[in-house]
Amino acid sequence: MTPLRVVHLVEALGTGGLERVVQALARHADARRFRIEVLCAVQGGPVAREIEAAGIRVRVLGAAGYRPRDILAAARLIKEIGADVVHSHGHFAGVLGRGAAWWAGAPVAVHHLHTIDTTLEDRHRRLERFLLRLTSRLLCCSDAVARHASRDLKAPQRLLAVVPNGIDPPPAMTRAQALDRLGLGGISGPIVGCVGGLSRHKGQAVLVQALGHLAEDRRLPTLVLVGDGPERPRLESAAAGLQGRARVVFAGERPDARALLPAFDLLVVPSIEREGFGLAALEGMDAGLPVVASRLGGLPEVLEDGRTGLLVPPGDARALAVAIERLLANPEERRALGAAGRRQVESRFRAALMTRRVEDVYEEALRERRAA
Repeated sequence: MTPLRVVHLVEALGTGGLERVVQALARHADARRFRIEVLCAVQGGPVAREIEAAGIRVRVLGAAGYRPRDILAAARLIKEIGADVVHSHGHFAGVLGRGAAWWAGAPVAVHHLHTIDTTLEDRHRRLERFLLRLTSRLLCCSDAVARHASRDLKAPQRLLAVVPNGIDPPPAMTRAQALDRLGLGGISGPIVGCVGGLSRHKGQAVLVQALGHLAEDRRLPTLVLVGDGPERPRLESAAAGLQGRARVVFAGERPDARALLPAFDLLVVPSIEREGFGLAALEGMDAGLPVVASRLGGLPEVLEDGRTGLLVPPGDARALAVAIERLLANPEERRALGAAGRRQVESRFRAALMTRRVEDVYEEALRERRAA
């Protein structure tokens, strides 16, 4: 049987959850059934280099927008590859990819929604609704994202397919090794971790505020923020305002973020909006950490409150402080939640399982196309 040709189209491949999902889908593709290529619409990045190192071709289109000539250039390349499936990720690539797939005559166009973006302008919503006519399947990483697609984008149920994200097992790393990587080898006291771009919707400002609500009659924690972004100056100012109540370490953007997780006593995912799934929470669970996360978007589908972690109302700094204090004061509960979380990931959220499910969606959409 001739393998089907699949093209993953993404805006860029820097560090982030969407990028890691693309990498996992490329890495775990069934080579007997599929041939994979990756197209970066604008630029590559560190994850692009990792994908290439695994022997998968990555090309950069250098697009500057939704201009007809950029869509036509993508269509020519898709036609040259002979793609059976064009799988786009993210809003920009979704516009470019579905337009190009239609122009190239590719049989199947799959668009992957990785987040709940309620901030889209009306013109972008109208464009997304129009593009549904060119879409074979709308892949959603959670039921929450599927509800968003149905409610806000008016996507018909027949197009929706929910496939939860999956990850590979974590790198082998001891706590001492992780602390050394962070330059915190001599630190004492509990360490709270948070991994994600420093953006308003990720909620790190709420987490720093929560530190100010912690009781003063206990060892105050060190907060390690792994990531970078536009909110960093504001967060640095807020951290300085804690006046010794807690120490905040800005670790910056780290390609080895998962290797740092064993340094933490718990992980916090304090998002306040747009959380389609919560890959950081999944990675924390896989590292055996208890996770405190916002009851938002797809996070309650990843983390079971009271069994694999704790859920709090998004934006509620006091509730977040209570949950952090509870776990810091109870090492046995931390261990129990962390162990249950790891088992949950092993059984439900592995990258190979995600990839098989996505490949089943490709084949189902192709069968429908051929029958039509």
